[in-house]
Amino acid sequence: MNRRVKHPDLQGVILSFVSVEVTPDLAHAKVAVSILGDEAQATAAMEALERVEPYLHRELGKQLHIRRVPRLHFTRDESMAEADRITTLLRDVARADGRDLPTP
Repeated sequence: MNRRVKHPDLQGVILSFVSVEVTPDLAHAKVAVSILGDEAQATAAMEALERVEPYLHRELGKQLHIRRVPRLHFTRDESMAEADRITTLLRDVARADGRDLPTP
């Protein structure tokens, strides 16, 4: 996507499209996005995705060749950040018990 979308808030940010849920009538698609970066970068990237949605919708129409192309609605997926937070908490508990968890 970075090669086609030239929005400054999306340049240099690592995005992962985690899941897509499409309504049965193909009118809407909920796209879960994981963003690697700080909170300011993530917020700016989510706003940029909303701004470039019309372009992405048009491009999907060209690629998919289907009668109805869903409108994209982006949501932020926090699962990777949550997993990292839980791992840190487990390491802290292990250290408090005098044990050390291996570093990935």
